[in-house]
Amino acid sequence: MLSYRSKLLLNFTLLFAAFTLLLVGFQYNRERQYRRELLEARLLSYADLVAGDIETNGLNSTAAVEELKKVKLLLPKELRLTVIGKNGTVIYESDGMMPHEMGNHHDRPEVRLALNENEGSDIRASVTEGKEFFYFAKAYGSLIVRVALPYDDEVRNFMKADNVFLWFALMLFPIVLVLLIYISDHFGKAIAQLRLFISSADRGLVDYDQLKFPHSELGDVAATLTLKYRQLDESNRQIALERERLLRHFLYSEAGIAIFSPDRQKIFANPKFTQYANTILDRPTADLNALWSNERFQPVCEFLEQNENGGSPVQEAPLFRYTIQAGSSCFAVQVLIYSDQSFELSLTDTTQAEQTKKLKQQMSNNITHELRTPVSSIRGYLETILECAGLNEQRKEDFLRKAHAQAVRLTDLIRDVALITKAEEAPEALPLETIDVSRMVEDIADELRGGMEQAGMEFQHLIPPVTMLTGNYSLVYAIFRNLMENSIRYAGQGTKMCAELYNEDKDFLYFSFRDTGCGVPEEHLPRLFERFYRVTEGRTRDCGGTGLGLSIVRNAVLCHSGEISVRNRKGGGLEILFCLKKNHKGGLRN
Repeated sequence: MLSYRSKLLLNFTLLFAAFTLLLVGFQYNRERQYRRELLEARLLSYADLVAGDIETNGLNSTAAVEELKKVKLLLPKELRLTVIGKNGTVIYESDGMMPHEMGNHHDRPEVRLALNENEGSDIRASVTEGKEFFYFAKAYGSLIVRVALPYDDEVRNFMKADNVFLWFALMLFPIVLVLLIYISDHFGKAIAQLRLFISSADRGLVDYDQLKFPHSELGDVAATLTLKYRQLDESNRQIALERERLLRHFLYSEAGIAIFSPDRQKIFANPKFTQYANTILDRPTADLNALWSNERFQPVCEFLEQNENGGSPVQEAPLFRYTIQAGSSCFAVQVLIYSDQSFELSLTDTTQAEQTKKLKQQMSNNITHELRTPVSSIRGYLETILECAGLNEQRKEDFLRKAHAQAVRLTDLIRDVALITKAEEAPEALPLETIDVSRMVEDIADELRGGMEQAGMEFQHLIPPVTMLTGNYSLVYAIFRNLMENSIRYAGQGTKMCAELYNEDKDFLYFSFRDTGCGVPEEHLPRLFERFYRVTEGRTRDCGGTGLGLSIVRNAVLCHSGEISVRNRKGGGLEILFCLKKNHKGGLRN
């Protein structure tokens, strides 16, 4: 089997030989073409001389023919001269043959080239004389002048290319071969050493001190690779030795984690665990042994006593979870017993999660309460219509209209609850698209035009055309629709409302939505975005709202990485300021 060095040398040699042959062949053909062009140029000068005489004297008289013969005497003796018409008919032949005996020359290669490309040449045997000629023909107006030299040894030798370049390539080849041997040897040593290193690494028996690479680019790369491998090998050994000490990664955990020995002595505890433990204990202490005498950790002690025998390493590790309530804080406790009876105790602060759970329960109660009112009203109106047989048609129609209004309110409430739930629980799953905010606000204004006219309101649109952002269309639409509906309901008759883009930077669009109504008492402003919060009891129901509009606005703004605030304007009315991030290609945030 050939070594890498031998393969490299063989490939380089074959490549150079192929390159040399191609170059010599190209140069040889180029030289032949050049000599052919020289011969054509010589014959062209003869043809131009003959064509000049024909142009002066013509060929229609004996005197003109005699003049042409005199011109022929000035040309080489062996040169044949033929004058041909554009239709291929021979008009004059210098060898003395009668033109009508020579046949039509239209199909001769040089004649066809002259007709198509003005001039042409060809090497072939003469039909009339039976020997090879080098023909050259050129078109002059309605005539073609063709001159020909016998393709004898003299012309053949003239057409041959010089062999100088060939000899030069042959002389260069051994020099290059020596260089190739040197280069392949240089590369081969680096590859051989690298192969030896890989073979040794597979067996785990690398002798780094014996690895010597040549000073070349490949050798430097190989040396760097072995150095990195050596460092990695040493790191792996350190990792194997320090594996049990990797508990320090617990320091970066969001949960409080501690490791205890089988006799419940602390081996390790991260700062979070110490902090959470002291939140649970009655008195702050640095001694975590106090855990085992605290009643809140008695379930841990009982679980440990029940599993004193442990189990085999292949069995599922004993695991126990429960919850501790300490003042306003809530912690999830998890105990995991290892096969050697040491155990891990973790504390996770679930206060926020519990608060969220309570808020969801509160919202569910509020939704139930809000749903009960329209459902009860619809039921009451329908029962009245069904049970009161003597009810007149006007009264029936009035009750049906009221039932329909309550059904619309119920539909709006369900829509708003679904929207706010989706915005809170899975904002990243909402689809994103490019939104023209200015066009959207125009569309909403058109949809609410009837409500504005009924309230005698005027809307001022100060958002420039083509104000673009990438976000969720439904949420952005809900922001401006709810704000406009809120103003229509509560700003008062004959007021104005305005949507304005008052600032823009590379990341955010800053909006102001305001009206000239009566505003809201200052003590209610901090709670205006709460769900189902009412400035005055019954205000939302009387005006037809669901009590979730501004809460939806706030959540939609937060989903778009923005901020929102509300204030009373000095000139009267309410103003809501908020910003929306322009680009959410990574998804909305919770």
